[in-house]
Amino acid sequence: MRKSVLLCVCMMSSVSNFAQRNEMVDTLNDINTIKRDTSYVYGEATMKDAVEAQSSASTILELKIYEWLRNNNRGLNTDSLVIASKDSWLTLISKRGSYKRAFVYVSKHKILPAAEKPVPVADEFVPVMEGVLTPDLTADEQQMTTVTSFYQIEPYIKGLQAEGRLRAYGKYNSLPVDDPCHLFIYNKDGEVVAVLRKDAEGTLNLRTREADLIGNYHNCGAIWFQTKD
Repeated sequence: MRKSVLLCVCMMSSVSNFAQRNEMVDTLNDINTIKRDTSYVYGEATMKDAVEAQSSASTILELKIYEWLRNNNRGLNTDSLVIASKDSWLTLISKRGSYKRAFVYVSKHKILPAAEKPVPVADEFVPVMEGVLTPDLTADEQQMTTVTSFYQIEPYIKGLQAEGRLRAYGKYNSLPVDDPCHLFIYNKDGEVVAVLRKDAEGTLNLRTREADLIGNYHNCGAIWFQTKD
């Protein structure tokens, strides 16, 4: 009797593992199918935590939607279209070893309604500098200024992490209040418009080597990070 129970448990476990493998294969097939279909826009990211992976993938998708609208549908209210499309975003989660892969996608037909009236484009905001500084940059900071695209941020952060030099990083809503850090500021087009150093002396724009303010960059996103001494 006991052997029969054990055999039954083993069979159930094997069936469960087989089902999970099949489900994973189906998910990967779905992802590849969507990638080949030009009627979708998608973003993907791979991280240890599934929630963080989905958040990063969603950010990439948002930037890609703005880019698609800018290239194909000029004069539209892109902000409202992107916000409205979020109700139609779908997510697929798969594994890459011990990491989680998030794939977030949406149909282009869900992004752009049949009729949308063009709206005036607001004038671009020009940052106002607080003062003039000519500080020296470290070798690391000079390297930071070469990051010009949102898609270069993750490889840069991963590089610091692989070298054991990354202490912490996150999005703007978790920005340290008192601790020094650096920030990549990026706009809706995925361009890194500023690289900042924030410390007890204030906020410095590493590209212009002049004082700056994080608040100068309206409608922009930010990734902050801290390196080990």
